[in-house]
Amino acid sequence: MDMTRHKRITALILFITLPILMAPVDLFLAPNYWVKSFVKIILFILVPLSLNQYFKWVKVSDIFVLKRKQVLHIVVLAVATYGLIVLAYLLLKDLFDFSMVTGQLASSMAITKNNFLFVFFYIPLVNAMIEEGFFRGFGFLTLNNYWPRWMSYTLSAFVFSLYHVAIMAQWFSPVLFLLLIASLVIAGLFFNYINEKTGSILTSYVIHAGANLAINTIGLSLFGII
Repeated sequence: MDMTRHKRITALILFITLPILMAPVDLFLAPNYWVKSFVKIILFILVPLSLNQYFKWVKVSDIFVLKRKQVLHIVVLAVATYGLIVLAYLLLKDLFDFSMVTGQLASSMAITKNNFLFVFFYIPLVNAMIEEGFFRGFGFLTLNNYWPRWMSYTLSAFVFSLYHVAIMAQWFSPVLFLLLIASLVIAGLFFNYINEKTGSILTSYVIHAGANLAINTIGLSLFGII
């Protein structure tokens, strides 16, 4: 097997396998959010970075470059994303039951009202970067160098969406859950698009952080903090 084929097949297998390995951690093995986060950093960041030293899939510094003229557009999109998610919640909160969310967070991740403020900042600042580094940096931008464009787009978006099934499967009613998964697929495709245009995961990271911040704002309301 020539090196290029070896690199493309290994990247594909790794991108599919690592979220599968993370799924039982989210579902069964680690009831503490911080343990899960530690394992997630190992699987989604340290493993791909270590193997990238050998396979040379992507030059890591290149995917963190953001042109100054792009910054304002990305910030506007992040603010718009924040507003859209909060507005959607305000419109839907009387139609769907969100009361089970806090109970699931407490039982499956040990996230409670007492520690939620720390989680409030950790998720958009750190967790969003972990996911963008893996699903867009290692996933889309790397796969796009070795596989057809349509495959890189769809695979990275669907794996991103399906990964969250293990996290949120019990949080919502079936209808709301399906809407959420569909929204994650669309978000994944959109993140891929802006990453392709800019070549940087910082673009999707800022918007992803804005989305997480909106979800956490809703969490403040569900926990009765605001």
